[in-house]
Amino acid sequence: MSIPTSSPSTPNGDPQGRDNQKRRTRQALIDAAVALREEGLNPTVAQVAERAMVSRATAYRYFPSNEALISETVAERDMKPLESFWRPGDDPLKGIGQAAKALNTLLVDDEIGLHAMERSFMTVWLENESHDKPLRPGRRMNYIEPIVDSLKDVLTPRARKRLKQALSMVMGTEAMIAVRDIGQASIEESLDAAGWAARALVRQALAEDEQARRKRG
Repeated sequence: MSIPTSSPSTPNGDPQGRDNQKRRTRQALIDAAVALREEGLNPTVAQVAERAMVSRATAYRYFPSNEALISETVAERDMKPLESFWRPGDDPLKGIGQAAKALNTLLVDDEIGLHAMERSFMTVWLENESHDKPLRPGRRMNYIEPIVDSLKDVLTPRARKRLKQALSMVMGTEAMIAVRDIGQASIEESLDAAGWAARALVRQALAEDEQARRKRG
């Protein structure tokens, strides 16, 4: 039995419906992989497909290798909850630095997995007909959005949106690949640079808001 690629609620002509279905399929595969690993197994893509009731062909479109599947499973299972190091009312500047370090450390600790995970994201993107909707899980936003939204009394909605977008560029797989492969940074330097960049972006957003307030005053 396989998860259908379309249904009456997601007609073939509805790009949003197809994208939502693909996200659900991807999450079903990740959930199945996590469950199998918690049972003490090191599952293959085929085993995960069977557990998730997804065809093998579909599973391989999302995870072209066992390495990609394992890496994303580790990220899903080992990513710290935001509440473990930041809560509403805490310093957002310090929090965003801790968030960048927590997420990027998880990724860079397994660089083979980091590249395999990015390859799987690119495979799914290339096979997405519309190319206009993100099909990746976007876990970094689970850290970024609550911290930035804690500044809602200071930053405008437009400023918060831009800050979230900017922070997404310094946290995650692409950021670590760029700083390691192109910036030629050590792991320690990579984590330091990403944390510094995240804090710098928050400082800049706050400085621009202060400048705007002074002009209005």
